[in-house]
Amino acid sequence: MDVAWDLFSPAGETWVEYGLDPDNLDRETPRSTGNAATLLGLTGGKTWSLRAVTVDADGLRWDSEVTSIEVEAPPSSLPFFAVSDADEARFDPQSIVFATLLQDGASWVVGLNREGEYVWWLASEDGVDVPSLHLSADGRGLVFLHQVKRGDEAKNGVRIASFDGKTYELTVAPEGHHDALQLPDSAIAWIAAEGQDAVPLEDGSSEALAVDLIRETVSGATSAGEAHTVFSFVDDYGHQPWRTCSHFEEIGAGGGQDYTHANSLMYDADDDALLVMSKNLDALLSIDRSSGAVNWQVGGRYGDFADVDGDTIPTDDSSWDIDGPAGTWWSHGHMSHAWSGGFVMFDNGYHHERAVSRAVEYAIDPSAGTLERVWTFSSEGGTLNPLLGDVRKLEDTYMISWTLEGMLTEVTPEGTVVWRASSDLGTATGRVLVLDALY
Repeated sequence: MDVAWDLFSPAGETWVEYGLDPDNLDRETPRSTGNAATLLGLTGGKTWSLRAVTVDADGLRWDSEVTSIEVEAPPSSLPFFAVSDADEARFDPQSIVFATLLQDGASWVVGLNREGEYVWWLASEDGVDVPSLHLSADGRGLVFLHQVKRGDEAKNGVRIASFDGKTYELTVAPEGHHDALQLPDSAIAWIAAEGQDAVPLEDGSSEALAVDLIRETVSGATSAGEAHTVFSFVDDYGHQPWRTCSHFEEIGAGGGQDYTHANSLMYDADDDALLVMSKNLDALLSIDRSSGAVNWQVGGRYGDFADVDGDTIPTDDSSWDIDGPAGTWWSHGHMSHAWSGGFVMFDNGYHHERAVSRAVEYAIDPSAGTLERVWTFSSEGGTLNPLLGDVRKLEDTYMISWTLEGMLTEVTPEGTVVWRASSDLGTATGRVLVLDALY
């Protein structure tokens, strides 16, 4: 919400203090020298109090009177979130938990405060799925993919929505699916689908395949012709396609047998590389942006990393069978968060002997070629979440989205739930992102 005021005081540093209690204005906008500011993180449907402040060159403070504003209530179609297990000592009460919500015929990107109330919301257009969620390159908004419908690229693609609601940018992303993000140079990268007929497989047969690509374009591109392909799992992976597991028999995005089913995309600033997760290969690949070469692969049939605890992955067409005594490897996971030396994975758990979803943290050493599972938290109900799921590592906790359970949980390394938000029946939580502040 924008506010402006007349400056009757001498020139100086200005800002706005605001809060729900007129006697305790516990938030403030960034400081400037103007007479306008934007208030962010306002709980929908509530009355907020505010005052303008100026501190002049002599250090004298000038305050306006305290006034109040009514904030629009969130749409009634948004689900109710019930918060429990809240250990307030473990989180910043002003932090915002962003998530994608999936409903029958509707999809949302929302921000919740720690009481489970909406402070930000955006409905997707025409109920189009929103399967991804990342911070924009400038940190002032969210990047997400409107799952592209064939022939309707004018409405769908990669969206950037600013926190202040003033910009809502579309980048055309041909055949985009599952994930997209904005890179530090403002380029847009996404996972794209391409159907290819009669692709030779290693068993001597051939199949029509749904082929996953990584593509890039300039931010705000309005035509498909501005995009270029960085990497193709058929042309650039270096291994002949094979029948990966039972999920190969499904029809993937773009048509054809579902070979790789790439579902997650991240950026490695140290190597200027794109990290892509292939669900059906159970492999996380680092792809050099400039050459399209594979820097390394963690997990899967052709993985470069050895588990320090000794679990191995078969090298034949049973490479999906990854259960070992140490319980190290994931089975058909999703992810959004990687950093130098590690990553967290939502292990959906399709092919585990005990089919239970879990959140897992891994430490990796690319130079030594080693991986170690360092933390695990399994579904409390012992359930399998077959769709999406996400986990983000915070300063000293983890935020997990359990998708079909419609639940977000913040968990300590010791496995204690310190915050839980559960939605109404019929709502699934998708990707998740936590910010301490919106400014």
